[in-house]
Amino acid sequence: MSDALDSLNGLIIPLTAEPLLLPNVAVAELVGYRLVETAAQGPDWFLGWANWRDQRIPLADAAQLLGQPPLAPDVAPRMLILNAVGGDERLRFIALRVAGIPRSRRVLRGEIGRVAGGSGFVSQLVSLADEERSLLIPDLAAIEQALAQAAAQ
Repeated sequence: MSDALDSLNGLIIPLTAEPLLLPNVAVAELVGYRLVETAAQGPDWFLGWANWRDQRIPLADAAQLLGQPPLAPDVAPRMLILNAVGGDERLRFIALRVAGIPRSRRVLRGEIGRVAGGSGFVSQLVSLADEERSLLIPDLAAIEQALAQAAAQ
């Protein structure tokens, strides 16, 4: 088998409880947190809109969306810009408020294990060799759809 099938370059994204595990290709950029327009309505996790590269993109609080405790006041949040996966030309990117700077991690096929199935906006909870905490693999399509609906309200 080729290396491409045996490993994945990923990012471990810090949140307030379990971190996220995302493939590198899902992430467009990590930038400083800057909410431009606060949401007047919608779910509590929908923060509003951010401007990124001259685009208005919907912004969600990742911890709140995934049922985790809120960020501590002393934590400087960041904004993780994700490539949209749904194919809607009007929504090419989404943003998540995260708790810090992601770290790169090469994930080998044999070192990842399923801890639990998903629910809500989580596809699976997994474990990785040499990682203390379980990691969440988010359902990016569901998050994108929920953000699109919240932004349309």
